[in-house]
Amino acid sequence: MTPPLTNLITPGLAPDILLRQIYLNVRDFAIFTMDADGKINSWNIGAELIFGYTPEEIIGQDVGGLFTVSDESDGEHRLEMAQAGQYDRAADYRWHRRKDQSHFWADGVLTPIRDAGGEIIGYLKMLRDITERKLAQDEMRRLATIDVLTGLANRAAFDARRSEMVSLAERSGQLLLLLMVDLDQFKEVNDALGHQAGDQLLQQAARRIRAVSRESDYVARLGGDEFALLQLHVPSPSSGGVLAEKLLHELALPFVINGREVKISASIGIAVCPVDATTPDTLLKKADLALYHAKNAGRNRFHYYTEELDEVAHRKNADHNELRRVLHNGSYWMEYQPILAADGRVIAVEALLRLPGFLGQQPVEYVISLAGELGLLPELGKGVIWRACAQLRCWLDAGISGVRICINTCARELQSADYLTQLDTVLGAFQLPAEAVEVELTERDAIELERSGSQIIEHLRARGIMVALDDFGTGYSSLSYLRALPVSTIKLDKSFLRDVPSSDDANAVVKMVIKLAQDLRLNVIAEGVESAEQAVFLSDSGCGAFQGFLYTPALAVDDATTWLHQHGAGRR
Repeated sequence: MTPPLTNLITPGLAPDILLRQIYLNVRDFAIFTMDADGKINSWNIGAELIFGYTPEEIIGQDVGGLFTVSDESDGEHRLEMAQAGQYDRAADYRWHRRKDQSHFWADGVLTPIRDAGGEIIGYLKMLRDITERKLAQDEMRRLATIDVLTGLANRAAFDARRSEMVSLAERSGQLLLLLMVDLDQFKEVNDALGHQAGDQLLQQAARRIRAVSRESDYVARLGGDEFALLQLHVPSPSSGGVLAEKLLHELALPFVINGREVKISASIGIAVCPVDATTPDTLLKKADLALYHAKNAGRNRFHYYTEELDEVAHRKNADHNELRRVLHNGSYWMEYQPILAADGRVIAVEALLRLPGFLGQQPVEYVISLAGELGLLPELGKGVIWRACAQLRCWLDAGISGVRICINTCARELQSADYLTQLDTVLGAFQLPAEAVEVELTERDAIELERSGSQIIEHLRARGIMVALDDFGTGYSSLSYLRALPVSTIKLDKSFLRDVPSSDDANAVVKMVIKLAQDLRLNVIAEGVESAEQAVFLSDSGCGAFQGFLYTPALAVDDATTWLHQHGAGRR
């Protein structure tokens, strides 16, 4: 049993009056006691006002009920009692729970009550509600870390976060990009329109930077017209160039300040951790140097600190712009390579995309990836389909019949919502039957579609459109998928024909694949046939069709038309 509190008060102080004053009149502090097990056994008016419980409701209850649900579950009240027992006091600076389940922030202390022998027989708790002060302090701390004008992080917060993210990048092996962004012509705007207009420009620029960046990116205003962006978890350093290009585009768009259109640009410097630097200060220094380089080179551009990265990123930027120009002007074209049956008949023609200049010297996969990055893949695919089908219509009208047109595509294009509608429109426009078109995609793309649960190949086949696996055997575990993929044709990659027919091992592999395809009721086309010996071997092995330099390389449209006429296409 807890002894009377009068035993703890020095004689002569009228303890009963003092206790009555404390328990009945001290309203700003909650004062209560509990026994050694944590059961509350006294409760003052201040505790009643702060917590909302009357003495009748709370006395006899466990003190854990005054803590938040989380803290009670974690046993924080028991830990506090243990600390008070060990150190004769325990500070209480945490959220607490009222009767109505609302929370308040408390500042208090718990002290043990001991008997004459020093044994703990209870505890005395005193605390007060300082929620308003706590929230005010939190707001002050928040304001200390943000730039009041733009709402972004400020320089102090950026310096602290930069150190944290460099350490995280080092521990996790992730790349960390630092982009320093400086607004060009900002001083001119300030001088011409005044500081208020300059402030509006900074606010709008901050919103654009935040909108372009990822939610996980850390964006700060360092002061004046300088901003910084930290980006973690990027696939490669060149991601910085892609983001910088977007920022330059957005910041070059007109700003409207007080009803007046204002145009500026930006310069961006990029440094990569750990490629360029492994410490926070060095990373910042190198990004600053890259920014200086961008401004000296004429502004409205970005530069990497590393010259090699700079060259790669700018090459891709130039390629993006070139592809946009090519598609806008329609300055790409198609070449055509015939496919022949074993008896020499022309059964199909593959349409191959060709582009001018530097892009035309790159693998078509690179061009497709550029189009995907720019969101232009549907536009490019639509153009290829229209041109190829238009040419087939011309050949049919010229008496070249009995051939189908083979059109290359990829998983991303096939996953477009309107792909089938677009294909139906083209077939209708040129009055082509579905069997006149064969869609070719690589094994990798076909497997990607199958794994994603896409039904596009089934829909194509249901329409009567043939589907071929291009470059079959180039290393994507195709054999295990052949049974599941609803394709009609496989095109043996030219790598299969290396050392055929001179190598018994190479011959055995080709025969095995052709036999497997036959068992699965698939057509087989051999790509890259360059010699008569290869053609004879493939024919004897059961291969049904051939394509390659032995017959003809890909031809411009007029040459292809002449070739088809000369080789009897359309005559049976």
